[in-house]
Amino acid sequence: MNALPSPLILIGVGGAGAAMTRGVLRAFGFGGGIRALILDSDAQSGGNGDIPFSLLGGNRLAGRGTGGQPASARAAFQDDPSLLDPALTGVRTAVVVTALGGGTGGGATGELLKHLHTLGIATLLFATTPFAFEGDERIRVAKTAIGPIEQNADVSVFLPLDDLVAGAGSDNMKESLARAVDTLASGVTLLWRMLEKPGYIHLDAERLRNVISRCGRAQFSTATATGPARAEAVLASIAEHPLLRRDSSRPPVRTILVGVLAGDDLRLSEITAITSGLTAAYGPNAAIELGTVNDEATFSGRLSVVVLLFEESATRMPTTAAPAPNLNEGRAKVSERQALSGNSRFRNAEKTMWNDEDLDVPTYIRHQMTLDR
Repeated sequence: MNALPSPLILIGVGGAGAAMTRGVLRAFGFGGGIRALILDSDAQSGGNGDIPFSLLGGNRLAGRGTGGQPASARAAFQDDPSLLDPALTGVRTAVVVTALGGGTGGGATGELLKHLHTLGIATLLFATTPFAFEGDERIRVAKTAIGPIEQNADVSVFLPLDDLVAGAGSDNMKESLARAVDTLASGVTLLWRMLEKPGYIHLDAERLRNVISRCGRAQFSTATATGPARAEAVLASIAEHPLLRRDSSRPPVRTILVGVLAGDDLRLSEITAITSGLTAAYGPNAAIELGTVNDEATFSGRLSVVVLLFEESATRMPTTAAPAPNLNEGRAKVSERQALSGNSRFRNAEKTMWNDEDLDVPTYIRHQMTLDR
């Protein structure tokens, strides 16, 4: 009798998404344990056929890519949304990896998430955003893509590349980017490790699906330590990592997903220290979802922890009366980040897009104009 296909799939969107997908598969380290798919408008991303590949816009773009135009990728996906359906048989949850700021990732990811939603597939998105040195235009394109993505993803994790490479210990570009892929891969592969190589506490596929369903935004971090005080060292490292920035402007944490990877020397006291420390720091009222991976061959003597903080979505949060605005300060200091974050009154409405611009956002914000007092 044939085994059922895995209910979990990894989908890389765009050239950078393809590279991240291959990095995740390398990091996973054993067999063909991850069901994966690459989606791009550039035929070269298909590589040597090592990973199933779907070409976007074959008739429209002829495999040449979008030239950095998100609108072209959006239209290419809309030409044939069912192109992916044969590869999605039996899928219940999709982990999508992409990079925003370019053409295919920025234009096709939102459409992909929308299509997956219509198929009843839960989605967890990891998306990198540009380095600061890449310039205002790429950052603007990335921010424009965030709205459609947040509308259609169950969970979205946005990872600024400047923060993702922090602490790399090297200024070398190749090594820094490799560090970014490794950090992302540690979080993504955790999900498969907990399903394929469970330890003492098992997180199954349906439980994972229920955890991520319609959560909204999430934050992510990972840390590894050795030695007698390794649990405390992991907690300290996570607290210092720029990917986990908690302040009063962020929604409360709804669920903390914790993955603990270790060898046979894992102690109950270490699990207690990690879960209680994370709860105290990030979510005193949050539910803890815990999975452990017992892998003596890979993690002997080491303790690795991966954390996903799932925030309360705006639709779940209670409505409270807003304080009266200070118009004298507000007109000059409206935050572009706030306006583009999806937390406005247009969050649950279809956005009005024209030439890759969100017309629901005021013109002076979209064009970075300063209003005179």
